[in-house]
Amino acid sequence: MSETSQQAVSILAVEDDPGDFGLIQAYARLDKLGINGGKEPLTWAKTLAEGIAAARSNKPDVVLLDLSLPDSAGLATVQAMRTALPGVPIVVLTGHDDSALAVAALQTGAQDYLVKGQFDHDALGRAVRHALVRNVLERQLSESVQRLELALTGGDLGTWDWHVPSGDIAFNQRGCEMLGYALNEIEPVITSWQKMVHPDDRPVINAALEPHLMGETQMYEAEHRMCHKDGHWVWVLDRGKVVKRDGEGKPLRVAGTYLDITRQKQAEKILMDSRNCLKEQVGKMTSQMKELRDEFEDVNTTLRVLLNNRDKDKSAAQDAMVREMSQEVAPFLLKLKKSIRDHKQARLLDVIENNLQQLASSYGNTNVCTLLFWQLTPVEIQVASMIKQGLSTKDIATALSLSPETINVHRKHIRKKLGLSSKADNLRSHLTSLPG
Repeated sequence: MSETSQQAVSILAVEDDPGDFGLIQAYARLDKLGINGGKEPLTWAKTLAEGIAAARSNKPDVVLLDLSLPDSAGLATVQAMRTALPGVPIVVLTGHDDSALAVAALQTGAQDYLVKGQFDHDALGRAVRHALVRNVLERQLSESVQRLELALTGGDLGTWDWHVPSGDIAFNQRGCEMLGYALNEIEPVITSWQKMVHPDDRPVINAALEPHLMGETQMYEAEHRMCHKDGHWVWVLDRGKVVKRDGEGKPLRVAGTYLDITRQKQAEKILMDSRNCLKEQVGKMTSQMKELRDEFEDVNTTLRVLLNNRDKDKSAAQDAMVREMSQEVAPFLLKLKKSIRDHKQARLLDVIENNLQQLASSYGNTNVCTLLFWQLTPVEIQVASMIKQGLSTKDIATALSLSPETINVHRKHIRKKLGLSSKADNLRSHLTSLPG
């Protein structure tokens, strides 16, 4: 005897025939159903009303229910007892060996079906125990389904279940609502689903689904669009798996879920548009910066040319002034200096000389005017200025890109023009002593 058979089982027998109840009682004792310290496991009720009242006062583990009672008959009896005792397994008893009635009773909610006069104590014990086990399994299955539904609802998932050979497909309520339909508004065939798929996305689906149906991948997954009842497109993440194949490995049943990812796709598009816009702006800024750089280079080049031309113009003006003073002004002033005898005229000549000295200073040569009075050439003036600064012949030659021998010739000319005929006269000292 199994462990289940040794456990105490309380049984409610709803049977109007005393003889049939006596037989049930004897079989229960023989099979030791619910024997627990000599306590009688059976409760007897002769009518449906008595049975419901007894069950409410002392809830049984299982009900043996006759379908022909004084106050109820047929399948309505099963329905009434299930309503009064939800969750308690029912084993139907009847005097008719009718398979159609048996199936109907099971569909109504009974766990098993026994024909009076055609079962013994073993059959009764087996029916009771099996009813108890099936009831537990059904309750666990119901709880699992509830948990699954809760998970699907919490995950906002639509479900589909496709019978491949027939083409039938079933959707859950959320799956239909996702597309704007009621559960009964979508025809439960695969072609209905296919019609709602965006034409451009069908190749994407086929590329993922066909290999899975052939057993080449673990599961099917695709992102695609489906047409909403209002006409707009809903992006979904569609996942599924073959859950049953035939002997040849062909798919018989495929089940899966789909999730509305429209907002995610919209966010991805906004992000992509922003990225493209930023990329375009960076490109424009890079181009503008290159143009500004080129314009700056052009301006800088122009400025360098202008500055170079200014320096050249200044140098040319200085050379022209030196040349003019050397050739015209200096000889005239020297001539006047040698010939003048009047004191006032001499002072006037000094004023003219000072003004010329200031003019020469604006061109960067503070000593040119004094030197011009001695009719020095421009090169001799440069050499004289460097001698006055204390530069050696070699340094002067390097600065003017001339040979030392040429510088020595210029030194001799300068000494001669300044009237330094004696070798004892120091040229630098004499130049330093000159005004300006």
